[in-house]
Amino acid sequence: MAKYTTLHHLCSMPSLKGLAKQAYAVLPFKQPVYKILRRLGPPPEPIYRHLHFKGIINVPVTRTEQFRIMHHGYMIENELFWSGLQGWEKVSMELWTRLCRRSGTILDIGANTGVYALTAQAVNPSAMVIAVEPVQRIHAQLGENARLNGGKVITVHAAASDHTGTAILYDLPEREHVLSVSLEPEWNQGIAGLKPVEVPCTTVAELLEKHSATGVDLLKIDVETHEAAVLRGFLDILRRDKPTLLIELLNDKVAEDVSVLLKGMGYWYYNIDDVTWPPVKTEHLSKSRHFNFLICQPGVAKAIGI
Repeated sequence: MAKYTTLHHLCSMPSLKGLAKQAYAVLPFKQPVYKILRRLGPPPEPIYRHLHFKGIINVPVTRTEQFRIMHHGYMIENELFWSGLQGWEKVSMELWTRLCRRSGTILDIGANTGVYALTAQAVNPSAMVIAVEPVQRIHAQLGENARLNGGKVITVHAAASDHTGTAILYDLPEREHVLSVSLEPEWNQGIAGLKPVEVPCTTVAELLEKHSATGVDLLKIDVETHEAAVLRGFLDILRRDKPTLLIELLNDKVAEDVSVLLKGMGYWYYNIDDVTWPPVKTEHLSKSRHFNFLICQPGVAKAIGI
């Protein structure tokens, strides 16, 4: 009996790994020490991925433009701290920055904590920037980041789709931070903890009307296979304005659905691998090489130098 009690006690004790994580979490002065280390030359990614902390960081876009963001210890913020925008979707970010400079109305659909929206505001303070995020706990962080930068980015807690009202989001609510949840029930099926959650639902057309925007120039759409529905939610405006789209295409079915909606609008397509510059022009939409496709008019492509 004593042997069983001792074994049970040992098994119930926190693991050494867990204790190490707890000790690291309360370790003081991580941010200033890491700033010094970064100036000396950042360590390789396999090392710095573990060197995270919590606190406000400045993210340079250019030598004179930057934004602030709260580092919660998540992967994106850690990449931004150690490698800047060059470390996160490098080619997509370069395209986005060039496009934002020439856009008056910019929408970030599936904004997460707001990196794309905050970049847009940093390089074009006069633009209307609307950031849409359906996960309430992530939207709260998005709002916090918008306030850190003067509150000019309009943040919206909703899912963008082809209708207004409410929708079912398939979320992982036990996870503090998520990068990949969807309105599509097939997405993430089989992952433990996936749960349907009712969220507000809107369309791009409704967002533009609500904020008195007369049109739209640029959209980033990252909604985990729900992209075609987002386009259907402002199809008449899409046909009229022909805005530039930085859009995620995770499989060929989504690519086909988007292609049908854009048929006859004169768009050029660029498959982004986030390594190759300039991105590769292609005749057809398909599953993206990394995450994103650039879809733009020929004149826009020439204006941004691709």
